[in-house]
Amino acid sequence: MKGNMRKIISKSAFFRSIQWRLVLILMLTTFVLMTVVWVFLNARVENIFYEDFKTNIETNYNALGITQENTDFQKLLKELKENAIIAGFIHGPDKSYTVIDKRTADILYTSDVLYQTDKIQFRNDIFKSQNLLYVLSQNDPDAVGDRQKYTKSERGDFYDYVKTQRLKDGEYVLFFKYSRNRALDVLNDFSNAILVSTVIALVVAVIIGSVLSRTITLPINDIMHKAKRITDEDFGYALEVKSDDEVGMLTQTFNFMSSRLKSTLTEITSEKKKLETILNYMTDGLIAYNKTGEVILTNPAAEKLLKCKANEILTFDEFMKTLGIELSMGKITGENKIDKPLHKVQYKDRFIKIQLAIFTDENNETDGVITVIQDITEEHRLDIMRKEFVANVSHELRTPLTSVKSYTETLLDGALQDKDTAMQFLGVINEETDRMTRLVKDLLTLSQHDVGIKLNLEDISISDLVGSCVERMKREAKLKNQELKMRINQGLPIIQGDRYRIDQLMINIIGNAIKYTPEKGKIMVQAHCEKDNVVINVIDNGIGIPPQDIDRIFERFYRVDKARSRQMGGTGLGLAIAKEIAVLHGGNITVKSKPGKGTNISVFLPIKKPHQEAL
Repeated sequence: MKGNMRKIISKSAFFRSIQWRLVLILMLTTFVLMTVVWVFLNARVENIFYEDFKTNIETNYNALGITQENTDFQKLLKELKENAIIAGFIHGPDKSYTVIDKRTADILYTSDVLYQTDKIQFRNDIFKSQNLLYVLSQNDPDAVGDRQKYTKSERGDFYDYVKTQRLKDGEYVLFFKYSRNRALDVLNDFSNAILVSTVIALVVAVIIGSVLSRTITLPINDIMHKAKRITDEDFGYALEVKSDDEVGMLTQTFNFMSSRLKSTLTEITSEKKKLETILNYMTDGLIAYNKTGEVILTNPAAEKLLKCKANEILTFDEFMKTLGIELSMGKITGENKIDKPLHKVQYKDRFIKIQLAIFTDENNETDGVITVIQDITEEHRLDIMRKEFVANVSHELRTPLTSVKSYTETLLDGALQDKDTAMQFLGVINEETDRMTRLVKDLLTLSQHDVGIKLNLEDISISDLVGSCVERMKREAKLKNQELKMRINQGLPIIQGDRYRIDQLMINIIGNAIKYTPEKGKIMVQAHCEKDNVVINVIDNGIGIPPQDIDRIFERFYRVDKARSRQMGGTGLGLAIAKEIAVLHGGNITVKSKPGKGTNISVFLPIKKPHQEAL
């Protein structure tokens, strides 16, 4: 009897002891930790699956190079169906894509087999997607739907990623779908593993809690040792709980703190790597300065634009002075603002746009300046070309119009009574009218090239075409007592091109040679094969072109000798048109010339390939 009472009392004391309470705490803590791990892993796996799906779609779709300028709906659909780059990421039993008209929300095409069995149910399923509804509601041509990781459906949950794509023939919505079944399988495996691990961890917690209740000093020493290792960024192991009192709880808490610290440092490292990736792949240059004006961060684009290494980049004040911008770090720090955050300046041989932005510390005081540098050299060049083009067109039209008006006014004032004078004036008016007609015709031709023209492709014998052009231009050459000959190699291959455009190209080049070759001069037209091209050379012994002008003769309205060109009736557009036609056929034009000795213009046109024959 007494023995049984002692056992009962002993058991009662045990359950009231710190040891039992520590064991219970350890068990609960372990369960909570495993639950947290389970929740974290579930969320992480879910996120990994979706991010992997989204990243693969974005990366491989962008690699297709789909743009509004080069693609219509049919070409887009062909790329999605046949292109090997993206096929593996959008095709499959658990993957599909759908093309939707953004304006009408009609399904234009889908690779999903469910669509074939039940179109209404399929439409109802995909239109449950918050990502799709969001993109359809946006007017933004670059809208992307990736706000919701997955969509619940009666036929099974699925991940979805939605992208807006503007094409030549309209705006479309690309709906990429990926079944969630695989992720759920992985999550189930994780859950089973976590459950087993939890049971094991609970058993171990009971054993450890019982053992560690006998000691206090060892856990304290272990904690001190662990703390030292943490200061050295060593998170390699967890402390063993050796006591069942407050020391044990302290040890447990310390282990948890170590785990969280490791997790936090991992997250910080991950965010840092993301930031580095963004900076490294930015097309715009970025320089960060601290409040003293020293460089603290830069990216490769900035080094490339400034043509220097990171350690060679000037301080903020020196950089602003070099750019001619009246701004200093001291002024920014004092006022805590930038009056003019955007500047367009010239730096060395480039034109750049500088955008400045302040970043602050925890007290909202200026801690430094972010400088974003954008190369606008090409934009600046195009703007200058546009202004020059407008000025040239205005000048070229104003000159003949002035002459026409002047002679017309003279005729109206009485010169009409003098028949010889009247006929002379009317002849001049007719010549100036013809000049304006040629100018407008050439401008219309160039305009067609700018907006894009469709070539009427056919098989062309270059021998016949060049021979025809030379025969037609012989009369014009004869008027100047010039000798126009041709030498064409036998057996020239067939090319594929637009006969009218290539004929126009040859007439412009031969006509240009006749204009700038003096009387009794010689002009030779040759044709031969060179690698994969037919090469046509127009060689004259005319006035030639100065070296500084050779790179510009194909520019619109550019003339080496403007006065002489106008006297000869030139518009300054003939060679520009010829260049456009050659490039449009996949060829090119080059020039070799020496002043006073003549010019050699070479036209390269690609030979028709065997596969083109099959087509």
